[in-house]
Amino acid sequence: MKVLQSVGPTPEQLTIIQRNDPGVTIIRGAAGSGKTTTALLRMKFLAAWWQNRNRRLGINRPVDMLVVTFNKTLRGYIQELASREIEEDGCLDLTVSTFAKWARGLLDVGVDHWPAMKKLKALARSLRNEDEFISEEAQYAMGRFLPSDVTAYLDCERTGRGRSPRCERLLRQHIIDQVINPYREWKARTGHLDFNDVAVRIAESDEPIKRYDIVVVDEAQDLSANEVRALQSCLASPHTITYVLDGAQRIYAKGFTWREVGLTVRPRQVFRLEKNYRNTQEIAAFVLPLLEGVEIGGDEGTIPNLESCEKTGPKPAVIVGRYGQQLDWVVQYIRTQVDLTRDSIAFLKPRGGAWFDALRQRLDSESLEFVELTREGDWPQGDENIALSTMHSAKGLEFDYVIVLGLNEEVTPHGTEPGDTQLDALRRLLAMALGRARKSIVLGYKATEASRLVSYLEPGTFEEHRL
Repeated sequence: MKVLQSVGPTPEQLTIIQRNDPGVTIIRGAAGSGKTTTALLRMKFLAAWWQNRNRRLGINRPVDMLVVTFNKTLRGYIQELASREIEEDGCLDLTVSTFAKWARGLLDVGVDHWPAMKKLKALARSLRNEDEFISEEAQYAMGRFLPSDVTAYLDCERTGRGRSPRCERLLRQHIIDQVINPYREWKARTGHLDFNDVAVRIAESDEPIKRYDIVVVDEAQDLSANEVRALQSCLASPHTITYVLDGAQRIYAKGFTWREVGLTVRPRQVFRLEKNYRNTQEIAAFVLPLLEGVEIGGDEGTIPNLESCEKTGPKPAVIVGRYGQQLDWVVQYIRTQVDLTRDSIAFLKPRGGAWFDALRQRLDSESLEFVELTREGDWPQGDENIALSTMHSAKGLEFDYVIVLGLNEEVTPHGTEPGDTQLDALRRLLAMALGRARKSIVLGYKATEASRLVSYLEPGTFEEHRL
């Protein structure tokens, strides 16, 4: 499976790459602006700078570097990119990992996250609200605040949680009393650990468990405050840590402020990349309406800039018909419009597992070879250029063509109120997924079962095909 080709840095990227100031650097930017590439090139520059520094000072130890990625799929992709840019030797020690894997390894503990989440959801049912919302709200509170400070949740601004459903102080108190506290008591009694527990253990450790000289955190908008606290506790003195983020691509409600996690961020430490190098003008115009009016995290989010796209291409195709008809159309599209010897295709869906069964069978019957990326820790090395992935696992990746079929209400459940947290999250998720495309997009749905997300598409930005 092909990956992003090496490219020379632009002048705006060079400004960031060649900074060797110790401390924190924050890179913000819209999808397609080259944030991850910039961060990796910066890491390459810093690795050489740090090696020279150590030699000059007579420090005889490797430069410890850590890259934290959003998920296993992105980890494999970035590992492949990093291996091209940075040659490890005795003077460099590079780790590329998801936060969860890195934290478990650092503590050498097992995590029972999913059984713990099952218990949390069971406790959430005790409140007369949607249990999924209450469970997510409890995770938000526990991830944002350390255990000794969880009562700060009662009066805090719910950064990153959307406008609806509202969560007044009385409900927050009930969540602490009837969900969070019993959940913690259950974990203490049974010995279960969730992902937040390992972050808290690292953050609250009396001495740093590990000291890193250079850290790059990709897709940082989806880290919790406790995960950031854990990373901050594992930094050498001096150090450089780079957070790469875009609030417009936030998937999980894990908002916080830098000051909360002990960081004073000055304007000279913050950089914003606005030019879109990935998408065509037509793709950007198609994606933009999905984000209009959605909470994107204030200054942390960047709306795609249509004027910055220099490439042009065909308008995205929207196909309307039964799922089998959508598959027929797409197979013909691939046969006639795509060169699989050089172009990559991603079939993306909001959910995985059985939702891909019909697609797998059809691709097999057409002798169209494919790989599955969801939760894979290593980037595929074969010649297949068709990938199947959930939208979550495609985060941070890019492909020539993105195809989303069967976009119906069943796979995109949400509330009905304006500003609904789940609906806004789905709009950001779909925009992020479609924004993975370099050349064009195909989106399909059945008219009688269409997801509400379809209503946000702007007429004139796509070619419709009714089957």
